[in-house]
Amino acid sequence: MYMKEKTISIMLVCGLTFSTVSPVFAEEMTSQQDTQQQLVLGNHGIEAKQNVQITQGRHVTPTDFVQIYSQKYKPQLTFKDSVVASTETVGTFETTIVAEYNDGTTEEFTVSYTILADPSITPDPDPVTPTDPEEGQEPVTPVDPEPETPVTPDPEPTNPEPETPVTPEQPVDPDPVTPVDPVKPVDPVKPDPKPEVTVLATAKTNVTVELNDSALLPSQFVSRNAHNVKLSFNTQPITNTLGTHSVQILASKGSTTQTITVNYTVVDTTKPFIQPQEDIFYVWPNDEWTAEELVTGTDNSGFVKVYFQNGQTLLDTTTPGAHSTVIVAEDANGNISTIDFQYQVISVAGMMLYSSPTVNFDKSTDTDIYGGTEPDTTLFVITEDSEELLAETRVDYSGAYHAVLSRPLQPGETAYLIAVDDNGGVSDVTHYTYGSKQVPEVKAESIVKSATDSQTTAATPDNDPSNEVVATKVDKDLPKTGDSSSKGLTVIGLLLSATALLYLRKRS
Repeated sequence: MYMKEKTISIMLVCGLTFSTVSPVFAEEMTSQQDTQQQLVLGNHGIEAKQNVQITQGRHVTPTDFVQIYSQKYKPQLTFKDSVVASTETVGTFETTIVAEYNDGTTEEFTVSYTILADPSITPDPDPVTPTDPEEGQEPVTPVDPEPETPVTPDPEPTNPEPETPVTPEQPVDPDPVTPVDPVKPVDPVKPDPKPEVTVLATAKTNVTVELNDSALLPSQFVSRNAHNVKLSFNTQPITNTLGTHSVQILASKGSTTQTITVNYTVVDTTKPFIQPQEDIFYVWPNDEWTAEELVTGTDNSGFVKVYFQNGQTLLDTTTPGAHSTVIVAEDANGNISTIDFQYQVISVAGMMLYSSPTVNFDKSTDTDIYGGTEPDTTLFVITEDSEELLAETRVDYSGAYHAVLSRPLQPGETAYLIAVDDNGGVSDVTHYTYGSKQVPEVKAESIVKSATDSQTTAATPDNDPSNEVVATKVDKDLPKTGDSSSKGLTVIGLLLSATALLYLRKRS
């Protein structure tokens, strides 16, 4: 039972020490998280371009209309409703670009653009119908033939009856020759236009990927020019070597398949990940610890150098109490992360002991315990057999407490009651057995000064009378009623338990 009491006490001592220094650590960690959140918040790194001018007839892609400043959200750009911006007619128009991000959101950009006339294109002249005859062909002039001279018959004098004069034959005009229309020049035969081929995807420019990134997508390298275009890697991208590389992306829609070659650059801008071995680290005075022994650092490059920011080789453990230092993790390409490392230098002579908590048997039940102990401390209720924490409650300024248990105590079941202050001071332990209204009456051990350092105390047996340490706070007479029934669970026992625990945590 003595060893259980020692274990409980040291658990509470270490836990209180952690609660003393953890607010500073939490506050600084929250500041770092807020800074990281501010970097993540905001737009997705895309905005519409201004004053877009495009030459007539040129093929366009969505990247001609928006500017991408960050690839963090891996935007995929398409024309809205597959309506590609027209470049056939000179003038000013609008088009809408849709950006799809890897966080599941989309964004639309309506962009105004101007189509400029292509100076290399000369319009065809209107055909002119010639009025002159073809070269070398004379127009035919109709020729009127000379009319025949009519023949007048000789009169016959012997025939008194005159003959009926014959009407002279009228000249016959020949049919006029119809002039021949000039032959119009024949337009040259224009070849049939080639069938238009739809470009399914367009290579992106200035593509960068992180070193050893194993989660790349084809859409990081090309932009879809139509809906329902499937993208896949025709060749696998290289990410384990810094520098410029190329990859082939396969774009397909229905029976149409196209291969796009894209150039990209492998970079390393990822900061190393660094975390402490423990939230609060306990060390002995003048103990030697290197930065590599205190934190864990990892990086996508596979190499991390860990060191103290102040340039020291070893952790400063010369002064007892709570301390912090900045530890740096740096990868092979100069990316740096830092952490504010919290640690506690143990001072054995600084521990103290209060009298054990009292119990009000008339008010206490199987789920509620009432009593009194040192003011402005925290009372813990722990089961004897399983060391289960049943309650943790704050003691008010008058020393009264009310502990509400997480489960009812069984008749005859014993629980330990111990109080801990905000500076690491602990009380002796009260054994409370539910169903009994008596706690054995034992005088508290006297607390006297002793010039005992931490290493000497750790090596001294439990029953050695020299195991007395300095009491830094309690100098009043301790009450007798309700004290712990265990003489062995004194401040010396607590210190020995703490010493054993700390040595187990030290490096081998």
